Amino acid sequence: MNGAESFVETLVDSGVTTFFGLPGSTEAPLLEAIRSAGAPRYVLSLHEGVTVAMADGYARVAGRPGVVGLHTTVGTMNGMSQLFNAYRDQSPVVMTAGHKDRAVLAEDAFCASPDLASMLRSFTKSSWQTLAARSIRADLRRALQAAMAPPRGPAFLALPEDLMVEEVDAAGAGSAWRPADLASVAGPAAVRAAVDLLASAKAPLLVAGSGAVGAERALLSVACDFELPLVYTDFSDLGSLPYSPREPRHLGLYGEERAVLDGCDLVLAVGSRVFYPFSDAARARLPVGARLVHVTVDPSLVGKSVAADLGLVGDVGLTLEALSGELAARGGLDPGARSARSVRLAALVEQRAPRVEAELDGAPEDVPLAIERLGAELNKVLPDGVVLVDEGVRSSRRLLRFLRPPQDALVLRTTGGSLGWGVPAAVGARLAAPSRPVVAVVGDGSLHFSVQAVWSAVTERSPVVVVVLDNGGYLAVKRAVEGFLGVARDDRVHPGTELPGIDHVAVARGYGANGVDVASAAELAEAVEDALGREETTVVRVPVVAIRP
Repeated sequence: MNGAESFVETLVDSGVTTFFGLPGSTEAPLLEAIRSAGAPRYVLSLHEGVTVAMADGYARVAGRPGVVGLHTTVGTMNGMSQLFNAYRDQSPVVMTAGHKDRAVLAEDAFCASPDLASMLRSFTKSSWQTLAARSIRADLRRALQAAMAPPRGPAFLALPEDLMVEEVDAAGAGSAWRPADLASVAGPAAVRAAVDLLASAKAPLLVAGSGAVGAERALLSVACDFELPLVYTDFSDLGSLPYSPREPRHLGLYGEERAVLDGCDLVLAVGSRVFYPFSDAARARLPVGARLVHVTVDPSLVGKSVAADLGLVGDVGLTLEALSGELAARGGLDPGARSARSVRLAALVEQRAPRVEAELDGAPEDVPLAIERLGAELNKVLPDGVVLVDEGVRSSRRLLRFLRPPQDALVLRTTGGSLGWGVPAAVGARLAAPSRPVVAVVGDGSLHFSVQAVWSAVTERSPVVVVVLDNGGYLAVKRAVEGFLGVARDDRVHPGTELPGIDHVAVARGYGANGVDVASAAELAEAVEDALGREETTVVRVPVVAIRP
């Protein structure tokens, strides 16, 4: 067989069933190998950023590698910003690129970059260019392993065209990647020390980040066993919701409720980066005098931004179970401490609930919709098992305050900052879980970074519902200008902030999707509910109020 056929054989033998691609001429051997083998499924996109973001959404829902095939230097560079998103969210995306023939690379000729792999090394776990056709199998296997080994993250592999057509040994025994159980748990001494700190604290708090996704049961057990209030990590670090916002002890985002941090003397940070600032002025900080116990699978994060009093490195779920087990072995939490913590938790919950309700009560029913009203309407119609993909950007923080999806919902976000992730990630999520409904909530600006993903959803018959929050421009930029000027509001038109004249519904229909405009809260709920019942992709455009700081 040739190198391309050995590549495809390794994919199939490794359990890769879906391959996300946007090819060029260098991929001809690969495309023929996939056609001839009849696998894996080839999902075409219309832009490389879309390709990578689809693979990201797929990987995060499927729990296995999202594999991508792009075209040489230029295709790789188009996909790089979305691979950076995968890096920030520890998503196991394997990006491959069909590179130019080595004779072309040697002369620095058309589309050549002799060291393409070096471009991606700062934000991949592994970045390599195959040097011999006989190494293709092993190089691909290593990329898959690197992406899936904890902490997970993206890997890159460049494959020169001449190696893909070169003949190789057809015997590929042992060449496939197999998932390995690499889970570890923090040592018993560290677990005992953490329980000492947690048990003796007066007002401890549990801060949960995306690294705790998949460990919800253990996370909630620790919160209950130690009687801890729960908050999500700071917003710029929240790539997925680690537990449902319907949890009774949930108190919003870190720093959102001042009272939660008042008097806090210990933070148990689980699966978060502690802390990951959006800007220096808006940096989340540890309460003055509070101690920090940091639970993470990634040893490089312990003490990276904030010095930890204790770091517990290992599988998050297993480590949390060890904490609960150690406390149980001691006879549980001291009754006096439990009583005091329960009183404090109840007071915090009772103070927050009416404020949230009052904010919602004042929101209008007609367009432009306030984000809190939009969240409430979505709560009425989001079905069980929904995958909700959020790229509302400026609206996202406000939306999360009011969003109450079903208990078994999966809520995905990205913390990388590269726009255009939301719609293709939703398409990838639906491909990974065809039986789960998928809803993407995206800003109008974000939509048009990757609106081509609508075509992929239609073509692949993987319907998603896209709710477009139309505030008429790049609102985050507008607010940044106002902040620079030191004013609460500036109604002048600034360069680079307005997006006039786009008919989002017409664009969606041009790609073969259904499109709907809504003019009220009731129409929004009706449109989303109707779209969820259809076997076609639907774009729902809703005018929304421009969020103030």
